[in-house]
Amino acid sequence: MQKDDNTENRIKETAKKLFQEKGFDAVRTREIAEAAGINSALLHYYFRSKERLFHIVMIESITEMFSFLQQIINNPDTSLSQKIDLIVDGYMGVIKANPNLALFVLNELHVDSGKIIKESGLAKNMLTDSSFFEQMQEQLKKKSIKMSPLQIMLNTISLSVMPVIAQPMIVHFYDMEIGNISDFLEERRKLIPMWIKGMLQLDK
Repeated sequence: MQKDDNTENRIKETAKKLFQEKGFDAVRTREIAEAAGINSALLHYYFRSKERLFHIVMIESITEMFSFLQQIINNPDTSLSQKIDLIVDGYMGVIKANPNLALFVLNELHVDSGKIIKESGLAKNMLTDSSFFEQMQEQLKKKSIKMSPLQIMLNTISLSVMPVIAQPMIVHFYDMEIGNISDFLEERRKLIPMWIKGMLQLDK
């Protein structure tokens, strides 16, 4: 039997949705097959096992969450301030389009002890060799701020993705409707760059 790209992609996208919603352990092979409109034998023919299918989904999810970052932080033609705006805007766009992505990736990386990130193709020195890192170092030195550039990077990412991870808590404690989360994220899209630039004492 010759493999069909449309069928293969349908299985993979179905599995991605289920894995990101429930995690690896809670999803059964039969559930993926039924949701994709195929039988379990066909799923096995295309991907051999749930583990291999999950591995592929995980690699693609890591790429989706981090690949756009490389283009932003390595661009020598944008200022530090512009990069901060673009990073926040990029993460807000990613998590609004796929709210389950951040929690899925972070949780599975923790379970996997980060081993799979080595297979994702993301360079180990992606941050430290970037224009963004160099610009942050210059700004921190200029303002005599004793802080690692890594702190700025982690703050930028965590401030962007935390509302999605903490959504149940936000809804419960602040009696916020699920539909209002989008407005809340849009507010943070404007606030986070202000906070980060304030930490760096960037001139307006």
